[in-house]
Amino acid sequence: MKTIITLIVCATLTFTAQAQTDSIAPEPIIPPTYPYLVSLPVAEDLQTDILTYQFDKAAAAAKKLIATAKRRRKPTTEYENIVEICKKGESGLRGVDKIIIVDSVIVNKEDFLKAYPLSEDLGTLTISEKGDIVQYQTQLNGMVLCPVSTSDTTALQITRYYLEKDKLTEGEVIEWLGIEGDINYPFLMPDGQTFYFAARSNEGFGNYDLYATRYDSDSKRFYQAENMGYPYNSYANDYMLVIDEVANLGWFASDRFQPVGKVCIYTFIPNESRQTIDYATTDIETIRAAASLRSIASIALTDEQKQTKANASRRLKQLSSTASATIHKDFEFVLNDTKTCYTLNDFTSAKAKQLCREWLQKTKNLSALNEQLQQTRESSPAARQQILNLEGRVMELKDEVHRLEKNIRANELSPQQ
Repeated sequence: MKTIITLIVCATLTFTAQAQTDSIAPEPIIPPTYPYLVSLPVAEDLQTDILTYQFDKAAAAAKKLIATAKRRRKPTTEYENIVEICKKGESGLRGVDKIIIVDSVIVNKEDFLKAYPLSEDLGTLTISEKGDIVQYQTQLNGMVLCPVSTSDTTALQITRYYLEKDKLTEGEVIEWLGIEGDINYPFLMPDGQTFYFAARSNEGFGNYDLYATRYDSDSKRFYQAENMGYPYNSYANDYMLVIDEVANLGWFASDRFQPVGKVCIYTFIPNESRQTIDYATTDIETIRAAASLRSIASIALTDEQKQTKANASRRLKQLSSTASATIHKDFEFVLNDTKTCYTLNDFTSAKAKQLCREWLQKTKNLSALNEQLQQTRESSPAARQQILNLEGRVMELKDEVHRLEKNIRANELSPQQ
């Protein structure tokens, strides 16, 4: 099995990447702010030093600012936080994982899952409308992993459901991960044991960090999750790690070095076990380049690694071609002779998208009502009044569906006329 770390004690493509989860998802919520969602609250030069992994320089500057603030009897918390961030960062540089980055692409955050050319065998990923929550449905007994808030915390936690006859069972919060904070972007490997997710906590490098753990079938619990370190994580948001063992490729998203609303999707070759760069014998700038991924071209590769990367690039191209050739269809709504929508993300009008959700629900209701009418006609042909009532409700619902269809087309097509 390919994995990324050594555990000490332990989209419109072929996957679902639309902003709607009517069929299986719990009601989406907006994640709370925990603990940091803004840029570093310090001087610009300190920000630059931290974001370029110059932790020793940033820590020295922060300590001077602490001394100055103490003399002036002013708060020092802001700079003390910087010193703590630098300690974590410097420690992380001593264990950078050596991975080969095959490709990187910058996309809009709201559409980032479309850059993951995944096969259906890996399950489906569904992003919430606001792009804040990702639900993962595995191929393992219809398991659904979804971040939700619980009654005893304001943070997000991963809840496990099972899909039975198109309905979700009662949710069960995944416990024992050892993370205090928002837990989001779940992915469970096909082995049913290796679990990746992202979390925002005070223990991480900052904002969302990627974590990994394994399921212990004997104790029926997950081991405490481990931070995956550099280069997977940074002070920015790093999340949604997915691995395709068959293709021997992995992906994760990061908004490091990106403007607001943009993320970079890195494609890499997973290691069978963690292979850290030797801190004692490697030039510090080489380590920083590998840890930050600021300039992938500057990361030196051996001839063997170059060939490995070339082979992986071919596999990626083949995956992407296969995924692009398949259009995911949640429904079929004909707008006009030239355009048909198959997912909610195919609509450009927010109003049309909202009406389409209502149309989908009423269409389901109409189908169920027609079925009830047919069963009543067959089982109770003498129940004339009941049949008439059902027929009347069917006609009313048909009119509502037809009216919604007209409104959807009007809202979607009017801005383009």
